[in-house]
Amino acid sequence: MTRKKSPLPSLLYLVILAGLASLTSACRDPFAFSVEAATPAVVEEEEICSAGADWLPTTPVLDQFRPLPHPASECPFYRGAWQNFMVATQPDATGRPALKGYATIDNLFTSAKVHGLRDTAARAWLGDIKQAGGRQILIDINGRPIYYGIHVNQSFVDFIDANGLKTADAVRNANRNLFFPAGVVEFKSAWQEVAANDPSLSDYISTTAWVPHLSAKNGQIIEDKNTPRKITVRLLALHVVFTLPGHPEFIWSTFEHSTGTPDLTAADNQRDVAPIHPGDVNPALTDPNNQNDTTVISQRDHILFRAGTTAQAGNRPIAEAELAATFNEATQSFGRGTSVYRMFPASKSNTTHPDDAITSLNFNVETLFTRAQASGQLSPSDKRGHYRLVGAVWMDKPAYFKHDSPIQNDLSSPFVASAGRARFEAEIRDNGSDSELSILAGEDRLSSTAMESFTQAPDAFPNCFSCHNTQAITAKGVPSDHDSQGTVLITPKLLNVSHVLSQFLLEELLETTQ
Repeated sequence: MTRKKSPLPSLLYLVILAGLASLTSACRDPFAFSVEAATPAVVEEEEICSAGADWLPTTPVLDQFRPLPHPASECPFYRGAWQNFMVATQPDATGRPALKGYATIDNLFTSAKVHGLRDTAARAWLGDIKQAGGRQILIDINGRPIYYGIHVNQSFVDFIDANGLKTADAVRNANRNLFFPAGVVEFKSAWQEVAANDPSLSDYISTTAWVPHLSAKNGQIIEDKNTPRKITVRLLALHVVFTLPGHPEFIWSTFEHSTGTPDLTAADNQRDVAPIHPGDVNPALTDPNNQNDTTVISQRDHILFRAGTTAQAGNRPIAEAELAATFNEATQSFGRGTSVYRMFPASKSNTTHPDDAITSLNFNVETLFTRAQASGQLSPSDKRGHYRLVGAVWMDKPAYFKHDSPIQNDLSSPFVASAGRARFEAEIRDNGSDSELSILAGEDRLSSTAMESFTQAPDAFPNCFSCHNTQAITAKGVPSDHDSQGTVLITPKLLNVSHVLSQFLLEELLETTQ
């Protein structure tokens, strides 16, 4: 059974939410009533997803619970994403996010190499600059690369320690059926270099960071993490990836910066990282990369988008050899930027209408921050209210989580055989992740414009599970069926849903080849 979507006009929707916000924000239990005992009418009505009244000023750690699959509300998954985001970006007195103190690959594992500054605070904790998929480099409109960080919570650290997964050999030889327990959280972050006195820092989560020194050599960009430089960076986007009981595949969620309110959806034009297609359309099956689309995406600049760029000219990486030719080592910048935009406006395959649970939750989080600020509860260093949940994706049927699986609603799905190919394809086409034949739930076209900038198309890596599944992983950070000639870093394992392990193996490999 699929959930009904309300066609409420935006203004009426806001009025209803405003009236309900005070009633819903006090609800701490994501299952305040028994969904199983509810009538079908209750299950199918408009979803109103509350923010936690206890999330401010100091956000508590997410309690572990087992959320129900469809037709129950998706709200608990989105609430879990927001709460984990709030915990990780909780600022200290100086505005430094808690995330910065979390473990990274450098101190999570034990390297077999001599890395000089590896065990010091000075070794770069942001990097690499090359995205998974094609290892392309994303460059802002000022010509500076976007830097990436990977952090994990203490439960992740404890799991690695308890299972003896500290070395490259231990990771490679891990039991293929070992899986992540509930409570594990990892974060992938995208940061932009700015001046220390940039006025925008008043509404961005920001910090100082050590980043790799870049150089150009033989048509390649080389990242030297052992000779870092210290810069000021602001947070553009954050993947919040977490397990719950019964969901070892991880709930994959992503957030991005917003310039103001109201910001219910990307169509509100408050999200300044990258725009969406103005036609409120998904890519056509006959033109999955928008190569024939001459629509101008936006007439204004965004952080990762140059005003006036067309759909066919956007989301195109620059060849590394070309970048190397324009690289200025003295300024650590490039001669041009890469314009990217969101190809699926609502991150859904079958609709451009965002999930009601997300829009209501984002609105209620806005309300929460507004009230906290008005009452004097909000610290001036707290910038968390300037970010919005884009979406999340997880397994609606985690019983199908298995070894060497792509975890997709494609012909690899177990429902192709049971329902028949024709019915399966029609169901997924029309209803997407809301179909009863879907093994996924949430946003089945979820990508971060700042982290999966060039792989959003439906024939590339259209959602998180396209890369983060239980298949073998290559040095490009993708499953081996997408990179048949690539070097395999790790064979098929249930643990491969997290690329923290394979990234460690990749860094060990790069240390011997650069």
